[in-house]
Amino acid sequence: MIVFDVKCAKGHVFTEWFDNGADYDAKAANREIACPECGDHEISKALMAPSVSTGAKAPAPACGAPECANMGCPMARG
Repeated sequence: MIVFDVKCAKGHVFTEWFDNGADYDAKAANREIACPECGDHEISKALMAPSVSTGAKAPAPACGAPECANMGCPMARG
């Protein structure tokens, strides 16, 4: 699965999931993607910031749950 930010001809930007890049291309060409705000089917990819991995995990949030003290924070599970 891949996620793209897409926009309609009226400028509304929204996020859609696709099986791969070819899936996006086919659905966009066949006008199968509709803007959730206005229903427009003229869709293109919006500019997206690149996802850069540093290899390090972000620290778990300090939610205050008792499990956090034992490295079992329910908010850190993903």
